[in-house]
Amino acid sequence: MMLTRIRTISGGGRDFRLFVLLTVLSAVIQAAAVLVLFPLLDDLFGGTPLDAWPWVLAMVALIGVAWALDILAAHKGLAVGLSLMHAIQRHTPAAILSWPTPAIPRSKAARLRTLLATGAVEVTSAPVLMVGPVVTAVVFTVALGVGLLFFAVPPAVVTLVGGVLMMLALVLSSRLVTRADEEFAAANENLDDRLIDYARAQPSLRTARRVSAGARLVDEALASARRRTLRLLFWQVPGEILFSVVLQAVLIGYGLTVWLAFDNGTLSAASAAVTVIVMLRVVEQVTGLSRLSVGIQSLNRTLAEAAEVVTTPVSTPSAASPTPPQVDVTDVDVHFPDGTCGLDGVNLDLRPGTVTVVVGRSGSGKSTLLRTLAGLATPSSGSVSLDGAAAGSPELRGNATVVFQQTALGAGTVKDNLLAVNPDLTQADLERLADASGLRGVLEEIPTGWDTPVGELGDHLSGGERQRVGIARALAKPSHLLLVDEATSALDAHNEAAVVESIRAIREDYTTVIVTHRPSTLSIADTVVVLDNGRIIEQGTPAELEAAGGSFAHLLEEWRNSASWRVGGR
Repeated sequence: MMLTRIRTISGGGRDFRLFVLLTVLSAVIQAAAVLVLFPLLDDLFGGTPLDAWPWVLAMVALIGVAWALDILAAHKGLAVGLSLMHAIQRHTPAAILSWPTPAIPRSKAARLRTLLATGAVEVTSAPVLMVGPVVTAVVFTVALGVGLLFFAVPPAVVTLVGGVLMMLALVLSSRLVTRADEEFAAANENLDDRLIDYARAQPSLRTARRVSAGARLVDEALASARRRTLRLLFWQVPGEILFSVVLQAVLIGYGLTVWLAFDNGTLSAASAAVTVIVMLRVVEQVTGLSRLSVGIQSLNRTLAEAAEVVTTPVSTPSAASPTPPQVDVTDVDVHFPDGTCGLDGVNLDLRPGTVTVVVGRSGSGKSTLLRTLAGLATPSSGSVSLDGAAAGSPELRGNATVVFQQTALGAGTVKDNLLAVNPDLTQADLERLADASGLRGVLEEIPTGWDTPVGELGDHLSGGERQRVGIARALAKPSHLLLVDEATSALDAHNEAAVVESIRAIREDYTTVIVTHRPSTLSIADTVVVLDNGRIIEQGTPAELEAAGGSFAHLLEEWRNSASWRVGGR
């Protein structure tokens, strides 16, 4: 299974084939070196000790060849490991974008983060440190058992059967322990989620006087964690004992077989000693695997995740429309695996050159709507169309460009960040983007203009500077559906006004949707959409909705009150 997954992830090229071949040859030659002990000891303790020299030389030569093959296999194994790491890092982002949001629950998202953060690095050494020993143990045991058939049939049969039994016991015990660990991890994960949700919901629960309801869910999660901990012990103890019992049974059976063969004259004293050495080598190989069993199970999980990533059909973004698109959202629902509803029957008419501002309280569905328009969340029902044609994830991803709430910049300079999005940009294009995004003032203030290093994730720039670069980067993509996600939430009033003016200046070239919880963007809004529990509850111009005295008017009043609040009073 491991080899199949490694071949799938790495592509099964020349390095992979040579690694497997060299590892198998080394194991066979190591087995041959052990079997040479039969004629060597027979001659050494027989009547002509000098006849043992050719066998000594043969054994030394075999050991030397096996050692050389191990070195070559290690080099090829490292090459395979590096190809695994590169494949994981190359394919994971594209696979995530190709999966609909409901296919990535919180637990899977955590595993994917682990895969990228640590799994991709850990697999570089896995072929040498884990896969190689597994292949060697299996091939070595089989080769020794087959070779023994030429010297002593009963011990050979016991070697083959005993080796198989020990490996099966090792696999079964590892699975039992892994199952127990997974049960325990699932219980703790659920408990962690409940505790975090409970902590986040404290203000709402206290306001609604429903603290006891939240506490009840935490208590249920604690009870589940206790039950699964007991189940952990139930499965782990047999798993730990099983391999030891089988190992002892095989050793006893092998000892009895060798003693009976020696007793009836089938084996000489020297051959009996060699058969004991053979069995000890088999035990050494299998117990070596038992020490690696936890790491092997972890590697299998990593390879399973990576294989799924690599085999995911990639959804390639379509070419963008050269003009702002007409976007129609019709009866769109988005449901998540946990049963929650992100969007419920949403209908929107987003016209070219207009700015639509989406507001609502936390959890109302604003970000889900933006992700759906960006092609990152697939509707459970309903449709999105661009210029009258049905649009799926590839079309939406190709036409949408996003300004994020928290702009994370790539390594390199300001110019590098824009060229990473569109390598065809000329210097004239860059200057045009600087003017359109409000980046011009930033370039004049920072030390070396376009060539200023932004630091890790952009930490050499202030929040306002980083956000201007983020806007310019979004505009660098030749797409005309502009999606802005809380882009001014962390900015002061001056930078917030500058961002709003940047959007005002380019509005005619885009179909723009802005998610916000601050009133500054209302000055450029053609339409305001109010969401609550995934549904549109109000829609119209800012003036119309304020005059209506509904949810938008209440939100607007809260914003104004919040803006006028000062420490020590109003």
